[in-house]
Amino acid sequence: MDGIFSGPHLIVVAIVFVALFGASKLPIFARSLGQSMRIFKSEVRGLKEDDQAAAAPVIATAPAIQAPAPVAYVQQPVPAPVVTAPAPQVVTGADGQQYVMTPLTPEQTSTEQH
Repeated sequence: MDGIFSGPHLIVVAIVFVALFGASKLPIFARSLGQSMRIFKSEVRGLKEDDQAAAAPVIATAPAIQAPAPVAYVQQPVPAPVVTAPAPQVVTGADGQQYVMTPLTPEQTSTEQH
């Protein structure tokens, strides 16, 4: 026993390939296997180049930082907030009638007595 890849074993494997795939399909099989190996080899080479590029130190110069231009602050008057009356709401009661509820404004609540 010389091992699994001895001469007689390789001949038997070749005969099995010819029997299974036929003599006409073997060149096509070999060509596609070669193309696949070529693609695999180029991808591995690309991975190695990516690793080398990532490991290389990156020397970058920082742009010069300039002080911002002075800004003149001018105090402007703050406008008074605009108060609008709340919108009335329509509510349906338990008896089926609709009631209009108008919310009171702050002026109305301060003048009324409870």
